[in-house]
Amino acid sequence: MSAARDDGGGSGSSGASNLQSFQTSMSIHRRDVERMQGNESGREVVQRSGLFGKSLIVERESCVSINSTMRSNHSYRTNEAAISNGFVADKNVAPPQQATWIHVALIMMSECIGAGVLTLSQKYAEMGWILSSLFMIVLFAITVFSSHVMVEVKKVFPAILCVGDAADYTIGRWAYWVAYVLLIILLISILGDYLLLIGKSLGSAFYSVHLCQPWWVLIGAALVFPFTQLRTLSSTTALCFLSMSAIAGSVIIVIVALIVNGRDSSVETFVIAEDITFTSFMQSLSAIYFTFSGQNIFYEFMAEMKDYRDFMKVFIIAGPFQVGIYMIVGSVGYHYKGTEASGYFLDNLGFGPAYRVASALLFFHMLVGYIIMSNVLSRILHIAVSPYHVNDKGWRGKFEWLGCTSSVLVLSFVVANAIPFFDLLTSLIGGLFLPPLCLLFPVVCYVRMRILTGVKLKWWEWILHVALLSFGVVMMVVSTIATVKTLILNWSTFGEPFSCHCEKVWDTCYCSPQRMEFTGYNCSAIEP
Repeated sequence: MSAARDDGGGSGSSGASNLQSFQTSMSIHRRDVERMQGNESGREVVQRSGLFGKSLIVERESCVSINSTMRSNHSYRTNEAAISNGFVADKNVAPPQQATWIHVALIMMSECIGAGVLTLSQKYAEMGWILSSLFMIVLFAITVFSSHVMVEVKKVFPAILCVGDAADYTIGRWAYWVAYVLLIILLISILGDYLLLIGKSLGSAFYSVHLCQPWWVLIGAALVFPFTQLRTLSSTTALCFLSMSAIAGSVIIVIVALIVNGRDSSVETFVIAEDITFTSFMQSLSAIYFTFSGQNIFYEFMAEMKDYRDFMKVFIIAGPFQVGIYMIVGSVGYHYKGTEASGYFLDNLGFGPAYRVASALLFFHMLVGYIIMSNVLSRILHIAVSPYHVNDKGWRGKFEWLGCTSSVLVLSFVVANAIPFFDLLTSLIGGLFLPPLCLLFPVVCYVRMRILTGVKLKWWEWILHVALLSFGVVMMVVSTIATVKTLILNWSTFGEPFSCHCEKVWDTCYCSPQRMEFTGYNCSAIEP
């Protein structure tokens, strides 16, 4: 009886659940301490952030041990590694390794029509019909190949849950930390991109309310904040489907408007853009790469699957859908607008009800995207800062979660206003952060795995891998330099970070002359 009183303390089932979560974390802590104090069993217990806010607890062979033995027949389904959810008392969270490849494909399809698709018509304008269409196929092929080598690495090291783990097993702990830091910077940058679009779409939906862009971004952040306090996300499939429907509806509205308005006789399109240079080509390529690259979370997808070896099947469904949608959006915008195609697809609409509805749908899509990605990043930070209270549902766990989500939101706000140009921020992310995590690390980890297992690479494999690594490095360097130069130019032309940036949002001839023309106003006849 006294034990019951001590454990319960009168708090009921909620207190028991909190205690169970706390005891789980402390058990992990004790096992970690034992291992660090000289446990020679070769086992380790780690925590990782899974998809949609899941906290995954993994007991596995340590990286040092497995590199010593190099046994390649391990599996999550054997006693060599065990994986479970951190929220042991939460019945709304599905257990890990339940997803089929079809389920994963549907989630990938819902995520692929994201922010990057809005820039594609401009990339067609910058590259022309042939290069843009050709390199969409090339970049998709690179995505498939890099995914293939990721699966091959996981077959040898099944306890991999993220890119950092792959680097740890194949290269070393220093590579794990490089990948870890790069992933955090990447996620913060993407969240800044999302928050920028949230503010921009809000301002566009209420274009007659003349607030400066930083204020709209701040309002968007305030609207997002309550949802970021959700520590797990249930019904994720339905949420992703609604998000996909919203962005698809927004894009369809623009396409219909373009078709209805017709193509102006002065519009010009080119098989290969006349003024294209190697630098501008790589800059445009980085924005297209942004739309395809998701390898930084593919290991997290695999961790959710019943059999990760089926992962490559997702491209049977997701591949044609993704490439098809991208080509349709890019080519339609380029056909009707030619070299004047905008880097923000909704700029093809004039002010009016269609513009408001398209902006509202885009707002919802970006809101869902921000909530999901913020949840994953906040979980990563929480595990790093306070690993033994990640699963604590009491006041301390909630307070720490508040601190993590608030920090992520503040950093996203800074990024969104420091680089207030959506197309340039997308290009910067696609050129600077995605190649290392989505191409360089997967290829290098695969090569190292082959070396460690003693399976020699054939000569043509060396050529292929060196070519991919060279391509990734060149795109990183060239596109980043070009984007930074354009960014500095735009700062001097449209305003520095945290400036008003009313262009193409306010319904005035000063801020949005082209959109006012679409709406029927003759801005040239109006005195400034």
